[in-house]
Amino acid sequence: MARLIIKSKEQTPQILELNPGVNRFGRSPANDHIFEDAAISDQHCEILVDGDFLFVRDLGSTNGTFIERELIKESAFYTGQTLRIGPIEMTLDAPAVHLTIPELPVPEPPPELVTSIEPLPDGYAACLKHSNRHAVWECTHCQRAYCDECIHKLRRVGGNQVKLCPSCSNPCKLSPWSEMLKNQKKSIFGALVGKLKTGFKRTIKMD
Repeated sequence: MARLIIKSKEQTPQILELNPGVNRFGRSPANDHIFEDAAISDQHCEILVDGDFLFVRDLGSTNGTFIERELIKESAFYTGQTLRIGPIEMTLDAPAVHLTIPELPVPEPPPELVTSIEPLPDGYAACLKHSNRHAVWECTHCQRAYCDECIHKLRRVGGNQVKLCPSCSNPCKLSPWSEMLKNQKKSIFGALVGKLKTGFKRTIKMD
């Protein structure tokens, strides 16, 4: 089971066990792990444990949530990394996975990892795995772009799905093509509303 180790010069290390699902941290008694330090918010952050995958999300804390001294809003969390909230630093410790690997012939060196391909005729990026499809999502970390079928989707308890990059597991955002479509839909909807209002005003005048 994954756990957090809190190290202190004054005290022996404290161990926090992480349960499958959502683990919440903060000053409020409603949290799974409670810290009374004033620098920590009532609802500070949460860690989602899904099998071997861990994901940290800041809950709008006043002083921020940090992984390896980097301020984060949402981020994957890996064994050996340090999470800091307020003055508390916690190192992730997860059991190692031992695999028995049979002897196999040495394979040829793999081709270089492709990070981008030729854009589609309209100038927008194509999915890295499906060159004939528009890229719907773009990774905020490695900048790779994928269609909706290729992206990893992780549903939070009581929240929306988190879209994760299949290459590096970091959060994704809508691609420029998706943003263009979204703005286009807003423009069409706005024009339709305008026509309806104009028609309504004409009807009132005729009456």
